[in-house]
Amino acid sequence: MNDLKAELERLAGSPGPPPAVDVAAAVVAGRRIRLMRRARRAAAVVVAAGAAAAVAVVAVLPSSHEERPDKVVEPPAYPSPLVEEAAFGWLPAGYARTRVTRESGRNPTYEVHAGRGPGGAPIALTVMPPGKRPGIPLLPGARKGRLTKAAPVNGRPAYWSIKPGGPGSEQVAAEFRWEYRPESWALLSVNDRAVADAATVHRVAAGVKFGGNEPVAFPMRVSGIPDGLKVTQTWVGTRPEAMIALGTSRGDDQLTVMLSASRPQARKNFKPNTTIDGHPAFDTRLPHPGPRTGKASNRQTLWVFGVDGFDVNIVAAGEPLRRLQASGGVTGLFRRITPLGTDPAEWTTTPLH
Repeated sequence: MNDLKAELERLAGSPGPPPAVDVAAAVVAGRRIRLMRRARRAAAVVVAAGAAAAVAVVAVLPSSHEERPDKVVEPPAYPSPLVEEAAFGWLPAGYARTRVTRESGRNPTYEVHAGRGPGGAPIALTVMPPGKRPGIPLLPGARKGRLTKAAPVNGRPAYWSIKPGGPGSEQVAAEFRWEYRPESWALLSVNDRAVADAATVHRVAAGVKFGGNEPVAFPMRVSGIPDGLKVTQTWVGTRPEAMIALGTSRGDDQLTVMLSASRPQARKNFKPNTTIDGHPAFDTRLPHPGPRTGKASNRQTLWVFGVDGFDVNIVAAGEPLRRLQASGGVTGLFRRITPLGTDPAEWTTTPLH
């Protein structure tokens, strides 16, 4: 399931060094470096399982447009799943926020990304949970990295884990961390060499504002979420795009709903094998040669293409999949998803109902 969440995210801103690497925090750092590496490549389409599917059998499900209300909105079943915990102040010319991410669990993190266009993420801010320090990334050749003391940020201790032009800068141009309040750390990763100089990185860090409580708006509304699920991960991007993952206390129980701007490449990777409400769709419960996503009885993936200019992806596994059966299954949930367009003024801060 961690692999799935990592792929979804592709769719789509102290007195001295710690004596040892925090293993849990190092996992966060590793995930961040993988993200920055992907950002250097030509970004593309979200691929949930990473394999292309070919058409085997094409089935047609009956149209149910009347089951997709556009105006009737139920009271929210969940509070806003994403709150702005930190925000960039100053950014280099041409840069703007492109994505906000929140991940819960044993090591919750909040991330803000910035780029020069929708979907870009060469600048990433990670806010660690109180008491957790960012891990120190390994250098090429699996060599151990180290911290270098930097000028304080707003009077607080700061360090380079990857100094511009120094060891490790070939994988991430610059990586900088600072203790913005006692026992609270933030990490800034910069992968655009044009802005990865010490003065620019320090200025970006100094301008970050912490402690906000503004809810983040989503470009979709989802009704009929099964009871008893907890939001585990969510992100919103300016492409526009959004993802909400929910689960139970069991790690293999997951319900993921994702909305992204329609792209032809998605249909090439997941060739439609059915039609839902007039939209081409890919359903792993129907015959297909791949991608394989586990036993059909335990997991289902559904892609529906071209829904008001968006592609909708739902992945359900374990207990959430079982609970959905009473309300039409994964297809029934799709019919309760309402895209809210490309204008952020029309989006909602309470997407789950």
